[in-house]
Amino acid sequence: MDAPNFVENLAGAMVDAGMQRMAARVFSAVLASPEGELTPAQVAEQLQVSAGAVSGAVGYLTQAGMIRRRHVPGSRSTALGLGDDIWYEALTSRNAVIERWFAVAQAGLEELPPGGPAAQRVEVMRDFFAFVLGELPDLMERWRARRVETYGY
Repeated sequence: MDAPNFVENLAGAMVDAGMQRMAARVFSAVLASPEGELTPAQVAEQLQVSAGAVSGAVGYLTQAGMIRRRHVPGSRSTALGLGDDIWYEALTSRNAVIERWFAVAQAGLEELPPGGPAAQRVEVMRDFFAFVLGELPDLMERWRARRVETYGY
């Protein structure tokens, strides 16, 4: 196993942030692999879990854009690799969640007594998410430019 402490530490940090435990472990294993790619059987063996557990995690990670599946030519195997820009994709996939929280806060302000402490807290919530939604596109563009400058892609 490559970097077993890193794999489990990163998985733990991702679980603390709300990711499913098995998905976090599978992602971390692929990230830490020398080739950035493992078969589901290799992941199951490395993590000492069932193929079914890996399969469920891969579905979640694929939907989140963090893992890509590809057919291994000349075999019946599938390889699990990383997305092209996994951190960018992971963050931007949260846009819908942020938009929803913004909308809920906006609707809440219409229900809460104006000027009260609850309304003030919800107003801060709404304004924070409006700020994040406004800043995120520029932040992501700056990241892409830095990535090209630093890594050439």
